[in-house]
Amino acid sequence: MAFDFQQGILEKLEQGTLEELKPEDGFNFSCGSECMGRCCQKITILLDPWDIEVMARHLGISCREFFSNYCMMETDRDTGWPAVWLAHAAEGHCAFMLEDGKCSIYPARSRNCRTYPLGRAVRYVNDNGQKIKEERVFMVDRMKFCLGHKDGQNWTVQEWFDDADAYTYYRMSDQYTELIDYAVTELSSREWMSSKIVQMINPFLFAPDMLRNKLGLSAEEIGHEEFHRRRMKAVKLILTDMAAGFGYGPGIETAETAFTGSLMDRMKKVLTTGD
Repeated sequence: MAFDFQQGILEKLEQGTLEELKPEDGFNFSCGSECMGRCCQKITILLDPWDIEVMARHLGISCREFFSNYCMMETDRDTGWPAVWLAHAAEGHCAFMLEDGKCSIYPARSRNCRTYPLGRAVRYVNDNGQKIKEERVFMVDRMKFCLGHKDGQNWTVQEWFDDADAYTYYRMSDQYTELIDYAVTELSSREWMSSKIVQMINPFLFAPDMLRNKLGLSAEEIGHEEFHRRRMKAVKLILTDMAAGFGYGPGIETAETAFTGSLMDRMKKVLTTGD
Protein backbone atom coordinates (compact mmCIF):
# COMPACT_ATOMS: atom_id res chain seq x y z
CA MET A 1 0.00 0.00 0.00
CA ALA A 2 2.54 2.61 1.16
CA PHE A 3 5.06 1.50 -1.42
CA ASP A 4 2.58 1.49 -4.29
CA PHE A 5 1.69 5.07 -3.30
CA GLN A 6 5.34 6.17 -3.21
CA GLN A 7 6.00 4.58 -6.60
CA GLY A 8 2.94 6.31 -8.02
CA ILE A 9 4.22 9.67 -6.79
CA LEU A 10 7.62 9.11 -8.39
CA GLU A 11 6.00 8.13 -11.68
CA LYS A 12 3.91 11.31 -11.68
CA LEU A 13 7.02 13.38 -11.02
CA GLU A 14 8.85 11.68 -13.88
CA GLN A 15 5.88 12.34 -16.17
CA GLY A 16 5.58 15.95 -15.04
CA THR A 17 1.98 15.57 -13.86
CA LEU A 18 2.97 16.65 -10.34
CA GLU A 19 4.50 20.07 -9.72
CA GLU A 20 8.04 19.60 -8.43
CA LEU A 21 9.44 22.36 -6.23
CA LYS A 22 12.83 23.59 -5.06
CA PRO A 23 13.56 25.09 -1.60
CA GLU A 24 13.49 28.64 -2.95
CA ASP A 25 10.23 28.21 -4.90
CA GLY A 26 7.20 30.10 -3.62
CA PHE A 27 3.53 29.26 -3.23
CA ASN A 28 0.43 30.63 -1.52
CA PHE A 29 -1.34 28.71 1.20
CA SER A 30 -3.19 29.26 4.48
CA CYS A 31 -5.62 27.11 6.43
CA GLY A 32 -8.75 29.17 7.06
CA SER A 33 -11.70 28.60 9.36
CA GLU A 34 -14.03 28.15 6.37
CA CYS A 35 -12.45 24.83 5.41
CA MET A 36 -10.86 23.75 8.68
CA GLY A 37 -10.91 19.96 9.05
CA ARG A 38 -12.00 19.15 5.52
CA CYS A 39 -8.67 17.42 4.88
CA CYS A 40 -8.91 15.39 8.11
CA GLN A 41 -11.53 12.86 7.05
CA LYS A 42 -11.69 9.92 4.67
CA ILE A 43 -8.02 10.25 3.88
CA THR A 44 -5.13 7.80 4.23
CA ILE A 45 -2.52 9.30 6.55
CA LEU A 46 0.49 6.99 6.51
CA LEU A 47 2.58 6.90 9.68
CA ASP A 48 6.25 6.26 10.38
CA PRO A 49 7.52 4.96 13.73
CA TRP A 50 8.54 8.51 14.69
CA ASP A 51 5.02 9.82 14.03
CA ILE A 52 3.52 7.23 16.35
CA GLU A 53 6.12 7.80 19.06
CA VAL A 54 5.66 11.59 19.10
CA MET A 55 1.85 11.42 19.15
CA ALA A 56 1.82 8.80 21.90
CA ARG A 57 4.17 10.85 24.07
CA HIS A 58 2.04 13.95 23.49
CA LEU A 59 -1.08 12.06 24.64
CA GLY A 60 0.73 10.54 27.61
CA ILE A 61 -0.04 6.96 26.60
CA SER A 62 2.10 4.02 25.58
CA CYS A 63 2.95 3.50 21.94
CA ARG A 64 1.19 0.14 22.07
CA GLU A 65 -1.96 1.79 23.38
CA PHE A 66 -1.76 4.40 20.62
CA PHE A 67 -1.20 1.72 18.00
CA SER A 68 -4.14 -0.34 19.27
CA ASN A 69 -6.57 2.58 19.54
CA TYR A 70 -5.70 4.71 16.54
CA CYS A 71 -3.82 2.70 13.91
CA MET A 72 -4.44 0.16 11.20
CA MET A 73 -1.74 -2.01 9.69
CA GLU A 74 -1.51 -4.22 6.65
CA THR A 75 1.38 -6.12 5.11
CA ASP A 76 2.51 -4.83 1.74
CA ARG A 77 1.97 -7.58 -0.80
CA ASP A 78 5.18 -6.86 -2.70
CA THR A 79 7.66 -6.40 0.16
CA GLY A 80 6.08 -8.06 3.19
CA TRP A 81 6.72 -4.83 5.09
CA PRO A 82 4.08 -3.41 7.49
CA ALA A 83 2.27 -0.24 6.37
CA VAL A 84 0.54 1.74 9.13
CA TRP A 85 -2.01 4.56 8.92
CA LEU A 86 -4.48 6.49 11.08
CA ALA A 87 -7.59 4.31 11.23
CA HIS A 88 -10.33 6.84 11.98
CA ALA A 89 -9.17 9.34 9.36
CA ALA A 90 -9.35 6.64 6.69
CA GLU A 91 -12.90 5.67 7.66
CA GLY A 92 -14.39 9.05 8.57
CA HIS A 93 -13.36 11.93 10.85
CA CYS A 94 -9.85 11.80 12.28
CA ALA A 95 -10.05 10.85 15.95
CA PHE A 96 -8.08 13.98 16.85
CA MET A 97 -10.29 16.47 15.01
CA LEU A 98 -12.18 18.88 17.28
CA GLU A 99 -15.71 20.13 16.62
CA ASP A 100 -14.38 23.30 14.99
CA GLY A 101 -12.20 21.21 12.64
CA LYS A 102 -8.94 22.02 14.40
CA CYS A 103 -6.44 19.37 15.49
CA SER A 104 -6.35 18.44 19.17
CA ILE A 105 -2.74 17.21 18.89
CA TYR A 106 -1.52 19.89 16.48
CA PRO A 107 2.00 20.27 18.01
CA ALA A 108 2.49 16.50 17.62
CA ARG A 109 0.73 16.02 14.29
CA SER A 110 2.24 13.51 11.89
CA ARG A 111 4.82 14.25 9.20
CA ASN A 112 2.35 14.20 6.32
CA CYS A 113 -0.16 16.36 8.18
CA ARG A 114 2.37 19.04 9.10
CA THR A 115 3.82 19.46 5.60
CA TYR A 116 0.54 19.50 3.58
CA PRO A 117 0.07 20.82 0.86
CA LEU A 118 3.68 19.86 0.15
CA GLY A 119 4.88 16.29 -0.13
CA ARG A 120 8.28 14.65 -0.35
CA ALA A 121 9.22 11.46 -2.19
CA VAL A 122 12.45 9.58 -1.47
CA ARG A 123 14.15 6.72 -3.23
CA TYR A 124 17.57 5.10 -3.00
CA VAL A 125 19.62 4.35 -6.11
CA ASN A 126 22.92 2.61 -6.68
CA ASP A 127 25.72 4.85 -7.90
CA ASN A 128 28.90 2.86 -8.58
CA GLY A 129 28.11 0.47 -5.76
CA GLN A 130 27.10 3.21 -3.31
CA LYS A 131 23.54 3.96 -2.22
CA ILE A 132 22.49 7.52 -2.93
CA LYS A 133 19.30 9.10 -1.58
CA GLU A 134 17.24 11.05 -4.07
CA GLU A 135 14.54 13.32 -2.66
CA ARG A 136 11.95 15.35 -4.52
CA VAL A 137 9.48 17.87 -3.10
CA PHE A 138 6.17 18.45 -4.82
CA MET A 139 2.83 20.20 -4.51
CA VAL A 140 0.16 17.68 -3.59
CA ASP A 141 -2.72 17.41 -6.06
CA ARG A 142 -5.21 20.14 -5.19
CA MET A 143 -8.44 18.85 -3.70
CA LYS A 144 -11.77 20.53 -4.46
CA PHE A 145 -12.57 20.82 -0.76
CA CYS A 146 -9.31 22.63 0.05
CA LEU A 147 -9.53 26.44 -0.01
CA GLY A 148 -6.01 26.99 1.31
CA HIS A 149 -4.57 28.07 -2.02
CA LYS A 150 -7.12 30.87 -2.35
CA ASP A 151 -5.61 34.16 -1.21
CA GLY A 152 -3.22 32.31 1.08
CA GLN A 153 -0.04 33.60 2.69
CA ASN A 154 3.07 33.56 0.52
CA TRP A 155 5.73 31.03 1.51
CA THR A 156 8.86 29.51 0.09
CA VAL A 157 9.24 25.75 0.41
CA GLN A 158 12.11 26.33 2.85
CA GLU A 159 10.01 28.64 5.02
CA TRP A 160 7.09 26.20 5.06
CA PHE A 161 9.26 23.27 6.14
CA ASP A 162 11.06 25.36 8.77
CA ASP A 163 7.74 26.56 10.22
CA ALA A 164 6.44 22.98 10.36
CA ASP A 165 9.63 21.56 11.94
CA ALA A 166 9.58 19.15 9.00
CA TYR A 167 13.29 18.41 8.89
CA THR A 168 13.34 16.56 12.20
CA TYR A 169 10.54 14.34 10.90
CA TYR A 170 12.26 13.87 7.56
CA ARG A 171 15.50 12.86 9.26
CA MET A 172 13.69 10.21 11.30
CA SER A 173 11.65 9.08 8.30
CA ASP A 174 14.81 8.65 6.22
CA GLN A 175 16.28 6.33 8.84
CA TYR A 176 13.16 4.20 8.49
CA THR A 177 13.00 4.26 4.68
CA GLU A 178 16.71 3.42 4.47
CA LEU A 179 15.96 0.35 6.58
CA ILE A 180 13.08 -0.66 4.32
CA ASP A 181 15.17 -0.16 1.19
CA TYR A 182 17.97 -2.25 2.68
CA ALA A 183 15.56 -5.06 3.57
CA VAL A 184 13.93 -5.08 0.14
CA THR A 185 16.93 -4.55 -2.14
CA GLU A 186 19.84 -6.07 -0.20
CA LEU A 187 18.08 -8.78 1.78
CA SER A 188 15.33 -9.72 -0.73
CA SER A 189 12.78 -9.51 2.10
CA ARG A 190 9.86 -10.13 -0.27
CA GLU A 191 11.12 -13.73 -0.57
CA TRP A 192 11.06 -14.60 3.12
CA MET A 193 9.34 -11.91 5.20
CA SER A 194 6.40 -13.39 7.11
CA SER A 195 3.76 -12.19 9.55
CA LYS A 196 5.71 -13.83 12.40
CA ILE A 197 8.83 -11.87 11.52
CA VAL A 198 6.82 -8.65 11.27
CA GLN A 199 5.38 -9.38 14.71
CA MET A 200 8.90 -9.86 16.05
CA ILE A 201 10.29 -6.56 14.75
CA ASN A 202 7.19 -4.47 15.49
CA PRO A 203 8.24 -3.61 19.08
CA PHE A 204 11.52 -2.21 17.75
CA LEU A 205 9.61 -0.13 15.22
CA PHE A 206 6.49 0.93 17.08
CA ALA A 207 6.99 0.36 20.84
CA PRO A 208 10.15 2.21 21.97
CA ASP A 209 8.74 2.84 25.43
CA MET A 210 8.30 -0.91 25.97
CA LEU A 211 11.93 -1.48 24.96
CA ARG A 212 13.07 1.28 27.31
CA ASN A 213 11.18 -0.30 30.21
CA LYS A 214 12.65 -3.74 29.55
CA LEU A 215 16.18 -2.38 29.28
CA GLY A 216 15.87 0.25 32.02
CA LEU A 217 16.81 3.09 29.67
CA SER A 218 15.42 6.54 30.39
CA ALA A 219 15.03 9.37 27.90
CA GLU A 220 17.58 11.31 29.96
CA GLU A 221 20.18 8.60 29.32
CA ILE A 222 19.40 8.17 25.62
CA GLY A 223 17.36 10.83 23.84
CA HIS A 224 14.38 9.93 21.70
CA GLU A 225 16.06 10.72 18.38
CA GLU A 226 19.19 8.72 19.22
CA PHE A 227 17.09 5.80 20.47
CA HIS A 228 15.18 5.86 17.18
CA ARG A 229 18.46 5.56 15.27
CA ARG A 230 19.57 2.65 17.45
CA ARG A 231 16.25 0.85 17.01
CA MET A 232 16.50 1.02 13.23
CA LYS A 233 20.07 -0.30 13.50
CA ALA A 234 18.87 -3.15 15.72
CA VAL A 235 16.17 -4.15 13.21
CA LYS A 236 18.75 -4.06 10.42
CA LEU A 237 20.91 -6.48 12.38
CA ILE A 238 17.98 -8.80 13.11
CA LEU A 239 16.87 -8.89 9.49
CA THR A 240 20.40 -9.39 8.16
CA ASP A 241 20.78 -12.47 10.35
CA MET A 242 17.35 -13.76 9.37
CA ALA A 243 17.97 -13.21 5.66
CA ALA A 244 21.24 -15.12 5.94
CA GLY A 245 19.35 -18.05 7.40
CA PHE A 246 17.15 -18.07 4.31
CA GLY A 247 20.15 -17.74 2.00
CA TYR A 248 19.93 -14.03 1.19
CA GLY A 249 21.89 -10.86 1.84
CA PRO A 250 25.41 -9.88 2.87
CA GLY A 251 25.33 -12.12 5.95
CA ILE A 252 24.98 -15.33 3.98
CA GLU A 253 28.68 -16.14 4.20
CA THR A 254 28.45 -16.19 8.00
CA ALA A 255 25.02 -17.80 8.23
CA GLU A 256 26.28 -20.71 10.31
CA THR A 257 27.34 -18.38 13.12
CA ALA A 258 24.74 -15.67 12.56
CA PHE A 259 22.59 -16.69 15.51
CA THR A 260 25.31 -17.62 18.01
CA GLY A 261 24.70 -16.07 21.39
CA SER A 262 21.51 -14.52 22.68
CA LEU A 263 19.73 -12.36 20.12
CA MET A 264 18.39 -10.23 22.96
CA ASP A 265 21.92 -9.70 24.32
CA ARG A 266 23.06 -8.49 20.89
CA MET A 267 20.05 -6.23 20.56
CA LYS A 268 20.64 -4.89 24.07
CA LYS A 269 24.18 -3.92 23.12
CA VAL A 270 22.99 -2.02 20.06
CA LEU A 271 20.22 -0.26 21.98
CA THR A 272 22.33 0.63 25.02
CA THR A 273 25.66 1.51 23.41
CA GLY A 274 24.78 2.17 19.77
CA ASP A 275 27.43 -0.38 18.65
